[in-house]
Amino acid sequence: MNAIINLFLMDISHASNTSGVDRYMGTLIDGLRDFANIRVHWIHFTDDKFLLYPKEETIGNYIKFSIPLPQYYDAILAERYWNRKYDEQVYRLTKHLFGGKENVIIHLHTLNLIDLAVYIREREKCKIITHLHCIPWKGLYNKDKKRFNRLYELTYTEVGDKEKPTPQMYVTNCCELQSYSEPDALICVTKCAVDFLKNCLHSYSDNVFVIPNGIEDYNRSSSKRKRKSPQDHFHCLYVGVLSESKGIGYILESLRIVQQQGYNVSLSIAGACRQSFSHKLKNDFPDLNIEIKGLIPLEELKKLYTECDMGIIASLQEQASYVAIEMAMFGMPIVTTAVDGLDEMFTDEVNALKVNTVFSPVFGLSVDISEMAKQIIRLINDYKLRNLLCKNARKLYEEKFNHRLMMNRTVDVYRQTTQI
Repeated sequence: MNAIINLFLMDISHASNTSGVDRYMGTLIDGLRDFANIRVHWIHFTDDKFLLYPKEETIGNYIKFSIPLPQYYDAILAERYWNRKYDEQVYRLTKHLFGGKENVIIHLHTLNLIDLAVYIREREKCKIITHLHCIPWKGLYNKDKKRFNRLYELTYTEVGDKEKPTPQMYVTNCCELQSYSEPDALICVTKCAVDFLKNCLHSYSDNVFVIPNGIEDYNRSSSKRKRKSPQDHFHCLYVGVLSESKGIGYILESLRIVQQQGYNVSLSIAGACRQSFSHKLKNDFPDLNIEIKGLIPLEELKKLYTECDMGIIASLQEQASYVAIEMAMFGMPIVTTAVDGLDEMFTDEVNALKVNTVFSPVFGLSVDISEMAKQIIRLINDYKLRNLLCKNARKLYEEKFNHRLMMNRTVDVYRQTTQI
């Protein structure tokens, strides 16, 4: 019989936004119900305005200890002295959870919490696992595009006499490097994240595991998509937040080209969208048939996955995208950019059609909208190709991105880590 593992999950979330990490946490905790030898404790930091004091509760198969984030948390994080003071207070509040336990693992899902995890390891016998859900510098596309483009150029392009990037150039906060070097193990959701650790940082835990995200199968429909001719209306789907790095503008520019060539297309957009941005899209693309649905219930999203004719992903940076996995789960024909985890996930003309990105030292990273329009038109014109992509996308989900596979691999890492 396997020994009991006392698992402590740690993350930071924001009440106003549901992130990929939030989705992962729910999926992981739900899956751990099937592993009786793993005792789950979730130390959850949040800026929820309705949480004024720390709160401990037992929910089903786990204990949840919620802690409101302090004001000016970023300033605390930036100062080693005050960060340690904060670590002391959090440990004082949670110490009773660790007392008398063996085979303790702290599984970090937010890199900013590494100093807290190390502080606890200095006082309790435990192991630390860092989960790399994203490559932090890639997020600079939305915050500091100039820096992003410079790092992209240094990392991916051949430029004569260019400076050699140092690990410090990639770091986005004071504790990031510690998140890679201090843990007893690292879990990455893509191989390209491992490449980042090896080629860009050169300093990381020796125990690195690649475990793609996986989700439960909630596609209960076995019906085939309608067979359409090029003269029919084609309903396209975009799912996700409307941030610049997700490339919604490139999708709309591509659809404009498709429409100008005589095809009848429309686009449904499902995801958080500011009203001002919604107005801007409609003003910039008045000639297109766009429906901006905003955040919608899962049941409505399932219906879109089932009924829409194709899914389009135009991200400029992505790891193990939940949207891509869901589209594959529902057997959608997919047009996607060939970047990061998306390029790793899909095989061109087997389970998706890929579109290249374009980099210019002057204009930065963008999507080749002519190629995207061409791939959309190929799907419209070729029923056999659409059907092939549908079948193979579903097969991809079943073989590589199902929930059970992710859970078994993750629990194997827990077991190996307790034996280190």
